[in-house]
Amino acid sequence: MLSFFKSTKKKSPKKGQSLYHRENLIQTIDELNYVLSHLDSPKNTKSKLNLLFQNKELESIQVKNLVGDFGEESFLLEPDSGIQGHKVYFYRISSEHLKFLIQIQFVEDQFFFAATKVYSESLLSDKDKQNVIKRIIDKYYPDADVNTINFSIEDPKGNILFTHEDIYYYLKYIANNEVSKKLKMQYSGYVKPTSGEEIKDTLDNLI
Repeated sequence: MLSFFKSTKKKSPKKGQSLYHRENLIQTIDELNYVLSHLDSPKNTKSKLNLLFQNKELESIQVKNLVGDFGEESFLLEPDSGIQGHKVYFYRISSEHLKFLIQIQFVEDQFFFAATKVYSESLLSDKDKQNVIKRIIDKYYPDADVNTINFSIEDPKGNILFTHEDIYYYLKYIANNEVSKKLKMQYSGYVKPTSGEEIKDTLDNLI
């Protein structure tokens, strides 16, 4: 995440697992493929600067360093995504009236994806959103139109920052590393099972 604010990491009460399942941005292989489709996309805007997540180079993010780099996670989710070895570490950060929900995702303890959800107690104001957008433009994309809302930026190493505006504003980071390339190749031909096939698979596992 861009460090636009002097943030304070807080230990929050451990909320229910269902909440973090909903917040997980890669719940299915289809969602994984959507994320990975941004790698090497001709629609990406090139940046001369390396992307940073919480002031860390993406290739430096490792499971063994998470506590030292980010503190104790708010929740560790092992989702039923169909992706073997998939884990999501969640962190909550507050800065004045704004809140940030961070998720750092690994497969077999190898980092490949991170995201920050920017929100507040009420709807995110246009002013707050513009503050975030201005920092992206100033740091990575100085030629962007000031009215640009969504970005897909590629750094010299092929790492990606892309954004998504909904009720909340999301910043998403993909590491252009071996695990991302392996996942993209492994699931490129994935076809979602029909409802009948899903029921058969479930019955096969139960009986």
